[in-house]
Amino acid sequence: MIPDWIPNLHPLVVHFPIALLVIAVFFDAARLWFKEESWLQKAVLALYATGSAGLIAAFWSGRRAVETVSVTGDAIPVVTSHEDWALYTLIYFLVFTAIRFATWRKELEKGFLLPLFVLIGFGGAGMLWYTGERGAELVFKHGVAVGEIDRLGQQVEELEQRLAQFREEAGPEIRDDGSWVWRIGQGADQALNDHFTIEGAENLRASTGREDDRPYLEIEAPSDMVFFFTGGDLQTIDGEMEVNLADFDGEIKLVHHFRDRENFQYIRVAGGELQQGQIVNGSDNVLGSGQVETEGWSTLRVTASGRHFYGYQNGNTIVHTHADELEPGKTGIALSGTGTVKLRRVQFDFVQ
Repeated sequence: MIPDWIPNLHPLVVHFPIALLVIAVFFDAARLWFKEESWLQKAVLALYATGSAGLIAAFWSGRRAVETVSVTGDAIPVVTSHEDWALYTLIYFLVFTAIRFATWRKELEKGFLLPLFVLIGFGGAGMLWYTGERGAELVFKHGVAVGEIDRLGQQVEELEQRLAQFREEAGPEIRDDGSWVWRIGQGADQALNDHFTIEGAENLRASTGREDDRPYLEIEAPSDMVFFFTGGDLQTIDGEMEVNLADFDGEIKLVHHFRDRENFQYIRVAGGELQQGQIVNGSDNVLGSGQVETEGWSTLRVTASGRHFYGYQNGNTIVHTHADELEPGKTGIALSGTGTVKLRRVQFDFVQ
């Protein structure tokens, strides 16, 4: 059983392979002076084997862990870097351990190979250190998987929503870095046409209303796909929208890295399925998919950093995919179908 204060298995398993492999490197270095001690050689092989096996468990648990925690803002590129370096380090030690077992009975290891192996081992230890440093930054700098920080973030968002309601802000807030947030207020139907670039329709038919004492924007879905954007071109992004699709039959997308209608990236919801993919030169490449709820209000979220892309609903990871990074582009929403879509908030943050 995992204790309540530990969100996943990764913190429990990640330290053991690091310790085993670091000890293996120093035992290997000791063999430069104690070459005739056969037990040292056997210990080194056992440590590299168990440490590499432990790295497999650490990498697997880390991939699962990122699906159970909330990663936002500047932590997004850190978590993708941590995952990349974890993969590089895993491959490095698996190959190195295989070579050690292939040469352990040969006299070559007592010659020039042993100092070379020691150097390679220290190189792997450096990779372990950097990977671990990235992981520590996630926890101690960005507060990933720290429950109290997650709760404080939720409280800040609730306060910002209340402030927006008090001000009855109509248009989006566009920041200097090209990111933006649109908390729906009275007059949002007019702001849609005044503050957004719309492609695919001259005007979207929209109106405002209230539910649970919160304003929303209701958009009548067009039969053909229509896009609307604001803000500047962004590269690494964290975007989300609070949406109600109960009266909608069609597809809705959170769009990013938009260059034109034939080159962009998205998460889309259609028929109870969330898909993540890229349109490249007009060709639709679906990278991954999962089932989502379409009744009532929910929050859809997408993050893109390097080759790593995540799609969420209500804080739960639905898809985690990989593909080539696209050029910076516009951010916004696209939709087509029948019925109406209700929106309470849309935002795209630029992540350093």
